[in-house]
Amino acid sequence: MLVVAVVLAVVGALFIALGSALQEQVVVGMRFLGGRGVRWLLRLVRQPRWLLGAACAGLGVGLHVLALSRGPVSVIQPVGTTGLLFALVVKAVLERRRLRLSQSLGGVAVVVGLVGLLLALPPDMKAPTLSTSTAVLLAVVTLAVSGTAVGVAWSASSRSARAAALAFAAGTTFGVASALISVIGHRMLVDLSAIASWPTLLAVVLLSTGGLAQQHAYRMRRFALAFAMLEIADPVSAATVGVLVLGEPLPSTPLAAAWMGLSATGIVVGVVVLARSYIGPAPGHSDHARVDSDRHLSP
Repeated sequence: MLVVAVVLAVVGALFIALGSALQEQVVVGMRFLGGRGVRWLLRLVRQPRWLLGAACAGLGVGLHVLALSRGPVSVIQPVGTTGLLFALVVKAVLERRRLRLSQSLGGVAVVVGLVGLLLALPPDMKAPTLSTSTAVLLAVVTLAVSGTAVGVAWSASSRSARAAALAFAAGTTFGVASALISVIGHRMLVDLSAIASWPTLLAVVLLSTGGLAQQHAYRMRRFALAFAMLEIADPVSAATVGVLVLGEPLPSTPLAAAWMGLSATGIVVGVVVLARSYIGPAPGHSDHARVDSDRHLSP
């Protein structure tokens, strides 16, 4: 069961990465697309390539939901970290260029760290439980943290800082939403009517909020940085909720705990290497000038 869940999560990460790369191309290409809120998002949905990206991402999310209904969130969510490697490969194909050596090495570090992490975490197949009041409190705290991150983003002077803060907001909401989806998915294995519950509504709110922050992060033209921050914030927040709120187990021995820490460090280092290998302003344009341009376009 756990092996099937991990495979579903990996395939889901591939489709999410493909969808993200397609959407980022559209967002970056529409330089004169003004606005920040729902009106801006409504303009995006008129673009066929963006809709194709949304469909791919939607399929990936669906597969990820299936994985969460068959495995613990603290195990399944880190698998999504492979999405950054997939995203950079897809983006390189779309832009008809080769991956850099640093990107390949970073990808290897992510995969090796992920395998080590999955081996260190004890499999726990019991159905997670969560009360409605706890779910509501969790959603409120998450939205407050994400709102603070968005505020930091729009007050930052550099495009990289804005992309990182917006991606952090998106990743945090996605991670907590995944924890809620894990609870819903396990309940639906017993009773399909479990989808009609407060956690479902809260998950939709979190996913919608995170999706909007994600699109604005892509708008900063720092795709690898944004996707890397999202890929770190998402599993960290999900695993935190899984352990502290849902009661999922940690490694039972000091050796296993040390191995988990080493594997997690490898993943973070790999993600950072991947992100740094692709960060850089477009030729002939300074970061400061592009930020001023964005502020001029935004209401």
